[in-house]
Amino acid sequence: MTNELQLLIEALEKKKIILQDILQKSKDQNDVASLENFDAERFDLLVDDKAELLQQMEIIDDGFDAVYHRIKDEMLQKKDDFKAEIARMQQLIRETIDLGAQIHTTEVRTKEKLGVAIERSRQDLRRQKQSSQTVMDYYKANSQMNYTESYFIDQKK
Repeated sequence: MTNELQLLIEALEKKKIILQDILQKSKDQNDVASLENFDAERFDLLVDDKAELLQQMEIIDDGFDAVYHRIKDEMLQKKDDFKAEIARMQQLIRETIDLGAQIHTTEVRTKEKLGVAIERSRQDLRRQKQSSQTVMDYYKANSQMNYTESYFIDQKK
């Protein structure tokens, strides 16, 4: 039983480390979204890194659940014998919940900044399109002006 509890504690510690990594990646995404020149490639790489970390965390969670459900009844019956381990698990669970809340807050901020960056990009595209259309209209009008017949015709021939 002690080995299983140690496995649960190790799983929670690994989960905490992964959540800290995810939080850092989220902060990096927030920084990228805040830049004047939005770097979509860097943002996408951070998204991919976070997805990989989430997959690792899911594997850890599945293992934790399997072990916990196997020993749950025995652990609850003998909880006085395992006070230290249970207290450590409760502390780690609180820490992971806090990290999850920080990640959520950072994600919300990033989403808002990403919306601003996307709108800024759209406006830049509109301006570029208008500029190129103006240039095309200018050249079109100019080319039509140059194709005028001579006003004075030499009729002496």
